[in-house]
Amino acid sequence: MADYQWREKMRKVERSTKEVSQVPERAKTLGFGCFTVGMIVVVLLFAFISFGLLSQNYWIAGGVSLIFTLGLAFILIQLLRADKLQ
Repeated sequence: MADYQWREKMRKVERSTKEVSQVPERAKTLGFGCFTVGMIVVVLLFAFISFGLLSQNYWIAGGVSLIFTLGLAFILIQLLRADKLQ
């Protein structure tokens, strides 16, 4: 026997993804803020690791980590400077 309630729930989910926006603006802002804070923590962690490796004369690992840190920092800056997404 088919579960019609489940089918109706799936239709509601499908309709909500096709509509413009079902997510409140405050939730979007909070989610982006949490993502930004997480990115800042990751960039700081990799910066700490790369400078630690470079100070211990592990040039290759420190250099790779520093390049990765700079790439993440660039992405973070571009996200912060970007226009508001709708």
